[in-house]
Amino acid sequence: MKAMAHSDLGDLRFGAVQQALWQRLADATDAAGYCSAWLALQCAQIEQVGTALLLLRDDSGTFLPAAVWPDPRADVGYLGPFAQRCLAARHASSEPAGEQGERLLGGWPLEEGGELLGAIVLDLAPRPEAELQRVWRALHWGSGRVETLLLRQQLALRAAADERARLTLDMAVSVGEPPGFDEALLQLANELAQRLGCARVAVGIERRGRIRLRALSQAATVERRTGFAAAIESAMEEAADQARTVVHPPLPGRPGAIAGAHRDLAGQGAAATVPITLRGRCIGAVSCLGDASFDAPTVDAIEAAAALLAPNLALRRDQHRWFAGRAVEALRSFGRGLRDPRRPSFRVGAALAVLLLAALAFATGEYRVTGRAVIEGEVQRAIVAPFDGFVASAEARAGHRVAAGDVLLSLDDRDLKLDRQRWLAQSEQAERKYRDALARHDRSEARILAAELAEARAQVALVEDRLARARVVAPFAGVLVSGDLSQLLGTPVEKGKLLFEVAPLDEYRVIVKVPETAIREVRVGQPGVIVLAGRVDETIPFTVKNIGVAFAEEGENLFRVEARLETGGAALRPGMEGVGKIAIGERRLWWIWTHPFFDWLRLKLWYWLP
Repeated sequence: MKAMAHSDLGDLRFGAVQQALWQRLADATDAAGYCSAWLALQCAQIEQVGTALLLLRDDSGTFLPAAVWPDPRADVGYLGPFAQRCLAARHASSEPAGEQGERLLGGWPLEEGGELLGAIVLDLAPRPEAELQRVWRALHWGSGRVETLLLRQQLALRAAADERARLTLDMAVSVGEPPGFDEALLQLANELAQRLGCARVAVGIERRGRIRLRALSQAATVERRTGFAAAIESAMEEAADQARTVVHPPLPGRPGAIAGAHRDLAGQGAAATVPITLRGRCIGAVSCLGDASFDAPTVDAIEAAAALLAPNLALRRDQHRWFAGRAVEALRSFGRGLRDPRRPSFRVGAALAVLLLAALAFATGEYRVTGRAVIEGEVQRAIVAPFDGFVASAEARAGHRVAAGDVLLSLDDRDLKLDRQRWLAQSEQAERKYRDALARHDRSEARILAAELAEARAQVALVEDRLARARVVAPFAGVLVSGDLSQLLGTPVEKGKLLFEVAPLDEYRVIVKVPETAIREVRVGQPGVIVLAGRVDETIPFTVKNIGVAFAEEGENLFRVEARLETGGAALRPGMEGVGKIAIGERRLWWIWTHPFFDWLRLKLWYWLP
């Protein structure tokens, strides 16, 4: 009875502890309290837990302790290596601890949708595998609350980011509507004041190294000589000098900044200034005034608006300036770069640019006309079909080397052989009749039969000539440039149809396609070089032999310039392409690089001018 009484008393105490932990979890007002209560509740449901650690991932992706049980101040550094291994494994794991294995370290990762959110690490008493599985099961069911908390935090952050994005996009649209630069700045100030609930919003733009007030909400014009305008400009300069957002009173949890000018501007209220920067340079600032302190979401919204609108404002500022103003600004920027002791490379670059311009003005170089080039055979023979027929066999095709007399193609000669037999029979028959007529001394019939015999013999000679030409042979040694009938066996060919083109292997010429704009410089006898796509490591010299007529290719008017190769080689093949350059003579370097533009400009001026 006493044992039962003690058991009931223990159950009551355990139930009271559980109820207290559940109540603590329900009353938690922040993430830290919620995680601490949840970890205590999990440890209360697991027997013989010495120490427990809850790791959660922050915004930067680092896993940090969110709660420690039972003492938040306890040193849990010895759990760190095992926690890293558990996070890397991404599944429930355990390993003995201590010199004799008197403790057991267990870890359970927290995952949601394949994304690792954190881990629970426990320092347990050793236990059988079955009890360890019950521990994992309890952590599995209990981890849903922490995962829900993390998902809620992510949703809240995403909702805040979406709200900032929507606000900044709406402002970008409204600011882009006014045609003038000052009107756009005023629109920006009014939009920020209305959407963020600020008392006043001021926008300043950098000019000559200082930020000048250009727009003030709820004010059509800006009086820059008043003390209020001077205070706003001082606050903007203060934020621009520090290259950071300045808020007074400062935001909790954020590093402070020098805010003397903001303290004077705010008085009993609050002030915040966000610099407008583009490519590391401050081009302006936005100052907001309020009756109450600014919170972090409001400051984030101002920073987002400034970052999004910075390129638009910079572009409209440059368009607002006259040409002289832009030129003066460019010269001032160049002068500042020359005087800046922190930029020695700028001065070295300027000196090199001056030397380069001087070299271009006085140095000379060889001027060469460039054009696409192709290798052709010096002699290129066309081989055509000798008569109408059918392809019987094709012994060669384009790219093959052939010797003089090699068979390239054979035409079907069966019909020709039948014709030859027919005409031979007719010839023999006419010859017998002719002899009979001679024997009978019938001269008139003999003359007729003699004509028929001559016709039959001529037809036999004609058929035999065609039979001899049924085998198409190479006229000389060379390489076949075109022609491939190996896939057309049995197909008909017409008399005179081009079958092959053959070119010699040792006699080549180069054709350079020179643009019309440079043909006036080309003369017969000028030297040049060609680099072929298949032999980029070798330059082949040539001499201009003839300047042909113009032809159109890819929308460009080109001239066909024929040149003679000074050296050849067995590696050359007709049809090889590359780039050819014809040497014209010495010219100024600046003329070589700029004359195409000036030639184009002269032609356009001639076209445009009356």
